[in-house]
Amino acid sequence: MSPRLASVPSPFGGLPRQADIDALLSRASFGRVLARPPAPGRSVAPTLSWVDRSALAELRPLLQIGDGAPPAESAWHEAPVLELIGRGERVATLTLHHGLAVGYPGWNAAAPLARPEKLARWLAERGCLTPPGGTPGAGPESAAEGPRWPEGAPPDLAPLRGALAAPAGGRLGGAVEALSVLGQARPAPLDQATILLEWLGHDAGAWTAAPHSDPVPLALLRVLGDAVVDDAIRAGLSSAEARRGAARFVAATIATRADQKRRRERLAGTLVALREAARTSGVEGSSRALEAALAPAPLAAPEGTRLLAAAQHGRLSRICRDGDHVAALDGLSITRFSAGAPEGQILFELPGVHTPLFARNGRAYFLLNGRVCEVSTPGGPLVATEPSLWSRIARSSLSYGVARARWERARRRCAERAEAQEPMPIFLEIDEEEEEAYAKLGAIGAPLPRAVATRALAWFAPGLNLVAWEGARSGSAKLGGRPIHLAAGDDGLYVLVEHAPGEHAVLRIDGGAITTSARFQVEPRAIVHWRPAGESVHLLLEAPLGDVLVDVALGKKA
Repeated sequence: MSPRLASVPSPFGGLPRQADIDALLSRASFGRVLARPPAPGRSVAPTLSWVDRSALAELRPLLQIGDGAPPAESAWHEAPVLELIGRGERVATLTLHHGLAVGYPGWNAAAPLARPEKLARWLAERGCLTPPGGTPGAGPESAAEGPRWPEGAPPDLAPLRGALAAPAGGRLGGAVEALSVLGQARPAPLDQATILLEWLGHDAGAWTAAPHSDPVPLALLRVLGDAVVDDAIRAGLSSAEARRGAARFVAATIATRADQKRRRERLAGTLVALREAARTSGVEGSSRALEAALAPAPLAAPEGTRLLAAAQHGRLSRICRDGDHVAALDGLSITRFSAGAPEGQILFELPGVHTPLFARNGRAYFLLNGRVCEVSTPGGPLVATEPSLWSRIARSSLSYGVARARWERARRRCAERAEAQEPMPIFLEIDEEEEEAYAKLGAIGAPLPRAVATRALAWFAPGLNLVAWEGARSGSAKLGGRPIHLAAGDDGLYVLVEHAPGEHAVLRIDGGAITTSARFQVEPRAIVHWRPAGESVHLLLEAPLGDVLVDVALGKKA
């Protein structure tokens, strides 16, 4: 499973306390409102607004804990966050559910707020738009009541209307019970799928699926399973409602490129009928939703970049360069990519768990059942690797801990000086995926995180377009655009710069010499991670059916 977001409340934390919020705000010198929480492998979060000391003082009375029930956890993954920063380090990341509640990873639950309307207004003033129903009284029904019971429900399910009502956050209760009741009335799984498709397609008009608040019939179809529903569609649907429901189901359940490929293969003989059902549903938007799922625009790299990889299973992570190739986790598949072959070659399918990863000389190294393994060819044999005793000693966690502690002490000293001069410096951070790879695979060759290995200390002051650094050398540089993120490379400091909305470039600073890439066009919120890679930089971009990895060449003297 994917790692838990750092800003989502943990089930093992303590009870929410006002004293915790007050202590965190007291330690913070400034902060920023982010569109999404930072996470390992997703380090670049779009900054909606900077929050200086005066704004933090305004915020303190708005973060007073009140009474009531907070939203369910499923709603937190789309919530904005407040990142509090002090002495150059992240003090905490608080999740702000559009003004309704606040979440802190040290708690076991979110806490409702006493002044939700005022906090929602404070967020809106800083570019955080509140979704429909995101504030109290904004929608026709409260979050506790759940969605309206759709018309067209099978009579057999009418007694379960209360059990199927979704609580706050959109989670469906009673799905298994409902399918059991339906199965008693209609034992054949295909009949169950057909009647649920008719329910889903009962109303005509355009339709858009919401990721965390599925309509009741769609949620029941998901529980029934794609294979059963696909069999029902292939067997033929006699009613217009069922065909319309099938078109909606297919459009809603294509989330990745692998889903798209599988659906096109399974339903090859019925796609014409589904498209016609969507086209005649009453509103043009229904047809567009299905077409966008079945046949999106051709895959292409943004202007000024080169396409390296396209995730088939949603997300790419643990990306590492190996000569002309790139190895990465595509979902739970260890995959090798190269320019011109963005679908990649699957080297190994992991059994349901993530792992640190690094690649060298055509081999990918990873953890499996507590042992270090390597694989080099698709479907090839796994080879268990045992590091030497000297490697275990030289690359021990203790030796790395000493190096990291030295780096952090130097960073804190720089932060104190920087904050005395500029109110809001943002510091270079250690790449968490690089650190995890070294901690678990360092004994067989995974390199040190580059920030620690090069002792790179750097920061930028928002609004001043100024980057400064210390270490073996020190200096500063005035940039031609707004710096938005920093990274350490083997050959210098790298800066991701935004020259205009959507227009970016990467700069490499090595001893005062500045090398830059050509400018490239990428939506500001699309960049989720980046990493230096020799004479180029890898950029991980979010895309509708899954991440894409592109690279940008360096070489132009600034």
